[in-house]
Amino acid sequence: MQFLIFEDNGGDYHWTLRDGNGDNLARSLSFASSEDAEDAARFVLAAAVSAHIERRAGTDSPVDILARREAVVRREDTGAKRGLDEGGSLNRKAVRR
Repeated sequence: MQFLIFEDNGGDYHWTLRDGNGDNLARSLSFASSEDAEDAARFVLAAAVSAHIERRAGTDSPVDILARREAVVRREDTGAKRGLDEGGSLNRKAVRR
């Protein structure tokens, strides 16, 4: 991983954290100079050693992804297919109702 310091089109400076493939993992807010952006990146790097991971409130239990997906599909089915006939074509009578 590496920090990259760059200037955006508006003249502000940022750091971005890239993984080994060059994909961006994180990006900073704006800084007035490249030195300020670099100082902030160094601070993040040093502070990351003592960082810990916290779960967000309400996510202490595992999520049942299949149940969540089924609920979304049921919700979408209630309205999305009302105007379609058995062949999947628009049924004008159903739409008018």
